[in-house]
Amino acid sequence: MKKIITFITFITLLMNSTMLCADEKDNSNYTSSYTSIDQQDCLTLDSDNLGSIQECEPFNDIKVKVIEGDIRQSISLTRDNKEYNLEFWSSVSSAFSSLGSKIEWRHQIGNQNELKGMIVRLEVNDDPEDLEHTSSFLVVSKITAENICVVGKILPQENQNEVAREMLDSSTELPCLEENK
Repeated sequence: MKKIITFITFITLLMNSTMLCADEKDNSNYTSSYTSIDQQDCLTLDSDNLGSIQECEPFNDIKVKVIEGDIRQSISLTRDNKEYNLEFWSSVSSAFSSLGSKIEWRHQIGNQNELKGMIVRLEVNDDPEDLEHTSSFLVVSKITAENICVVGKILPQENQNEVAREMLDSSTELPCLEENK
């Protein structure tokens, strides 16, 4: 009899745990908004043979610049006159790279001012001899009152977008990635 009660208790706990996890996934407190960083939608501020700086559509009070240099792209965000250069070539990959066409901003449902962070696609050249061979990473950056920095790069995989969103949505203390050595 004791084994049956233990088994039933275990099954009940397992079912409650599973239902709780399902509820947490289904009832995320966060949603996404998008802005364009496509070259045609941005204003070129500076350009020369080595690269360019383009100002793109802001999100709330955050200004967005796409920076290109030496066939590598990154993003710089400015909030309250403080610039946060995310330097993807240092924090994500030093290989040749190019950005996708949009930024996904994660924020509380119904309140775009309560940002968790942003997700952007970065195509990274895996083979310097073959510029057409790339891997498509998602770069995850947190946005807090104190800091804006890269916290993760999601490798190409089937559920890549969900993994990136879950990374931002489920954690409050994501450490900034250090520069690649």
